[in-house]
Amino acid sequence: MSASTSQRSKAGGIYDVTEYGVKYRHLPGPKIPKDGEEFLSRLKDDFQLRILEHSSPNEIVFEMVNIDVSLANALRRIMISEVPSMAIEHVYMWNNSSIIHDEVLAHRIGLVPINVDPRYFDSFVNEDDDPTDKNTLVFRLDVVCEREKKSDKVDKDDDDNMLNDNEIKDNSSDRNTVSGNDAVDKVAQQIANELQLQQGGGAGSDDADQGISKETIRSAIETPGRPYTRHIYSSDLKWVPQGAQEEQFPDGIRPVHEDILLAKLRPGQAIGLEAHARKSTGKDHAKYSPVATACYRLMPQVEIVKEVYDDLAEQLDIYEPGVFRIVACTDADEIAKGYKKKAVVDNPYACTMSRNFMRNAELNESVKITRLPNHFIFSVESVGMMPAAVILAESIKVLKEKCQNIVRLVDETMEGEGIIS
Repeated sequence: MSASTSQRSKAGGIYDVTEYGVKYRHLPGPKIPKDGEEFLSRLKDDFQLRILEHSSPNEIVFEMVNIDVSLANALRRIMISEVPSMAIEHVYMWNNSSIIHDEVLAHRIGLVPINVDPRYFDSFVNEDDDPTDKNTLVFRLDVVCEREKKSDKVDKDDDDNMLNDNEIKDNSSDRNTVSGNDAVDKVAQQIANELQLQQGGGAGSDDADQGISKETIRSAIETPGRPYTRHIYSSDLKWVPQGAQEEQFPDGIRPVHEDILLAKLRPGQAIGLEAHARKSTGKDHAKYSPVATACYRLMPQVEIVKEVYDDLAEQLDIYEPGVFRIVACTDADEIAKGYKKKAVVDNPYACTMSRNFMRNAELNESVKITRLPNHFIFSVESVGMMPAAVILAESIKVLKEKCQNIVRLVDETMEGEGIIS
């Protein structure tokens, strides 16, 4: 018995993929376990979890084989809403003269992901618990947009309201940038370079050799003729260590991304606040969810029921790229019939279920696609607070605790009713 046939028999059915949709087809399945011990024995013997891709710490693709959809979906939901993380919960604001309302600014700051492992912190048991260095992180934002008066009169042909770079005072850092953020300046420089090329500046021009001037970069960011606008980013949030946190985190604690725009200030405007981050889960608020993506798909099973040759094979490879491999014909009968190459199944994992090849009647008869209902391919992308593999491990721990709680509650109920002693 092949592996695919074995999986179908264990699943008790299969999804047939047609040109117009997917239909479930019942198949003879395994016998129902007589008790929980047999069920756990089958699960232990048949269940498989394999890592398929782990290209970066924040991304992981894995598969779970021979498991019920209820458990697979439970794991997905736990990763989204029950694996804890740290996020800003309370914002204490004493100064905000910007155009953004206090509530909107506090909401934007709360959505900034914090790059810290939540396992080092305790959760709040009650809402009125006192914050300590064991359960709270403190950040401060104190920024002002101000400028010095110009000593010399500026020609009217120049932009009266635009300031030179050496006239911008930045109280929070010594950076001499256009936007107040190096990463944004880099992107703006690329845009300015493209604008220059579109306006006739060649690759051999002086600006290309010496780099784009800050005035050119500024024109790609700012609207000419308006006062200087200071951009406030997540990098302006300063961590304030509490208790022993400085020794515990010697490298400091920063946002996952330093270039998240929080507000824009005009000359004379200021923001002063303190933000407290705490540990919680996505069930409380989406900002605590550690994953940007946590989804699964059913494993596709691709079969060639009738050989596909030459041009038709090339066409099939275009319809489903990466799934098939074009090989030379080696069979004497195929060569005698004039066939030179044919398609063979190479990587069913790459199947996107597009079903475009089914529009061709000959390909529709030659290729069969089904989906295994007990084989799940998960794709998990972390927001950045924790590596994706850690999120997977933590979600399994949560699922284990849930199972243990159910067993405990059942035992307590049966003891209370006198069923067991």
